[in-house]
Amino acid sequence: MGKKIAKILFYLLMLIIVLVNGYFIYNYTKDKDKQKTIDETSSIELVEKEVKSLEYYKEYYSNDEIIGSLKIEGTQIDTLLVKSTNNEYYLNHSLKKEYDAIGSIYVDYRVNLNSKQINIYGHNSNVYDVMFKELEKYLNKDYYENHKYIVIWDGNQYFTYQIFSLQIVTTNYEHMNVNPTDWNKHINILNKSIYDTGIKATGEDNILVLQTCNYSPKNSYLIVIAKKI
Repeated sequence: MGKKIAKILFYLLMLIIVLVNGYFIYNYTKDKDKQKTIDETSSIELVEKEVKSLEYYKEYYSNDEIIGSLKIEGTQIDTLLVKSTNNEYYLNHSLKKEYDAIGSIYVDYRVNLNSKQINIYGHNSNVYDVMFKELEKYLNKDYYENHKYIVIWDGNQYFTYQIFSLQIVTTNYEHMNVNPTDWNKHINILNKSIYDTGIKATGEDNILVLQTCNYSPKNSYLIVIAKKI
């Protein structure tokens, strides 16, 4: 009889221990979830605040050459922009100025984000996952119809550009001429799209050119050209 009572007491003690441990685990988990929610909310608020601060990005990446951002809604193209003293450095350097074969999306050193023509460059690749590879999709007019607008941010303001021309360039690099003497002639060349977008630019327009490598034909460039609206 005594052994039976002892056994019952033992099981009761084990049950109490399990219940007590369960209580503490429940409260611990509840507190962690609560803290996680607080942390996530704080992070969201912080990101929303930081996205408006160019100085934050410069400090975060330790790079004073960050000058703004580029975004095309509905695509993977959403990136900070950098500008060096030449057009070679960011071909193989990251935002943190570390060597990186993928490089960065960068602005032509001869212009800034309020120039009459802004040229922006980025790698294409059949090996690496690079952002400007998505520009190849503009070879399909249906894709263009749903992704016509490019947004540039200079740290203070947002500027919208509407795509009007898609070109594959092999020999005539007129789009590289960021300060032509005859803007009307220059724009007439840029207007020659591989398909009709129904939109034309004039010599009065501010122009944005996105450039990446193209593999068909070899040694060519794919350029997406837009005008400020």
